[in-house]
Amino acid sequence: MKNTTITNHLPIENYLIALRQEGKSARTIQQYGWHLEKMATWLSEREVEQADEVSRDLLREWGASLRDRWAPATIKQAVCAARAFFAWCYEEGITKSDLGRALRVPHVPKRVQRTITLAEVQKLLKACDLTTVKGLRDSALISLLVDTGLRASEICSVRVDDVHLDAQFLVTEIKGGNRVTVPFGQTASARLRAWLEVRPATNGVETVFVSVGGNTPGHPLTTRGLRMNLKRLGEKVGLKGVTTHAFRRGFACIAIEAGAPTRAVQLAGRWGDIRMVEQYTQALEGRKLYDHWSPADYVENGGGS
Repeated sequence: MKNTTITNHLPIENYLIALRQEGKSARTIQQYGWHLEKMATWLSEREVEQADEVSRDLLREWGASLRDRWAPATIKQAVCAARAFFAWCYEEGITKSDLGRALRVPHVPKRVQRTITLAEVQKLLKACDLTTVKGLRDSALISLLVDTGLRASEICSVRVDDVHLDAQFLVTEIKGGNRVTVPFGQTASARLRAWLEVRPATNGVETVFVSVGGNTPGHPLTTRGLRMNLKRLGEKVGLKGVTTHAFRRGFACIAIEAGAPTRAVQLAGRWGDIRMVEQYTQALEGRKLYDHWSPADYVENGGGS
């Protein structure tokens, strides 16, 4: 972690240590640190070096300046980092007031994010050559991703001993550090079994998914390796944006299309708030409406008569 106090006197380094002690993820700490360093540089250019020298007006000016450089989502990240930092400064007695309250969190326009569709999953599975070890692995990967909505780090960390094919569940560490039970269906179970029967065995390697071919055959499949593999699979069948997060959204949409209640999707997807299901299924709304309840089709059919 870079020592920010060398170039300015804002206690950013101490704050990041406090976040680590609190149990924040390494990614969150990295993002907050990056934004706070940028803010510290901006303040230094205006000869403001100490946290208690920052004024509410100056902080608003900094927040306004972000609009000239970044997209709304990035601006929101920066503002949230600054608000949290100055709230901590106030709690620690470094500042006499919570300066971050001068900042308003900007609205980020909603947009439908990339979601893997049922037809795309079918296309990806069809491209897997089941006469090869790689094809069997990729078939198991795709099936498990769409059946569970597991994130990249979660699926890469699954160990062979934690997969229970007959009972159709696995155990893995999810975002936040908790180990949970993740169910899957018969199809994913069969494809996992086929993969595990041919999975290259390497001493000391316990993960279910390993590299095949390349420079490190038999070594654990990394998150980077997984992302590259999904990208290549997508390119092979003419699809862009084939990522684990697109699969996570696809998992939610396809489960609802299959008739699963929203509450069941929330539990299976390990979301703490049911509103996350609504967020992840934005791509579902229009498609489902016009597949089954198109007003124009209804009119064409004489009102169903």
